Amino acid sequence: MNDRLRYRHPLRCLWVALLLMLLPLLASAASAAEAGAFQRLLDRHGIDYQVPATGKAILVNIPAYELVAFEDGAPILRSRVIVGTPWTRTPLRETETSVVRFRPTWRPTPSMVASGECADYVRPPGEDNPLGLAAVRLEPGFLVYLHDTNRRDLFAQDDRALSHGCVRVQDWDRLIAWLLDMPLAEVHRHASTGGTHDVAVPGVPVSLNYLRRFPDAEGRILCHPDIYGKDPAGC
Repeated sequence: MNDRLRYRHPLRCLWVALLLMLLPLLASAASAAEAGAFQRLLDRHGIDYQVPATGKAILVNIPAYELVAFEDGAPILRSRVIVGTPWTRTPLRETETSVVRFRPTWRPTPSMVASGECADYVRPPGEDNPLGLAAVRLEPGFLVYLHDTNRRDLFAQDDRALSHGCVRVQDWDRLIAWLLDMPLAEVHRHASTGGTHDVAVPGVPVSLNYLRRFPDAEGRILCHPDIYGKDPAGC
């Protein structure tokens, strides 16, 4: 600080120093208030979902065709998703992330081969792969992923119960950047170059859930269709 300013305006310097000390505290308080406000909104409308108060968490709300990413209790990312059909449902489950696989290969399941829907061979990495350019794998042995897709046009549909059980994520790149604390440009570099490779991710909780009533990005409580016939009285 300039010595002349320090001695000529001691009170001004003191106020500036105090303000600089208070700004981080005010930002933290505002963030906590925002996080608490979202949970209070859910509670006020009797919506049975508890947002983790600290750390990162992911909610896939199946009837809303939506993924919501939370950090310290506040929603920070929302994305359209495609979920399983009523015949090949996305399971309801509490799980967690384990690894991000960039440029994945894909092989159809035995049931897809048996039905004649797909030929039995491994699809190479790239834009035409059904998993797209990246997939977030969940707990070991659980074969439902959060992934990109080679049919991004389908996100424009209102009815998006179209997959074989996996969750296709429209904003897959933003989701992965957030999970890995990685710049978006770096995510795109991983997804566009090299062979299939994995990047470990901390175990972020993932809730594959079925909440027919849930707030949208503006806080309005919406009623979503009962696509799996699980909650006819939910709205």
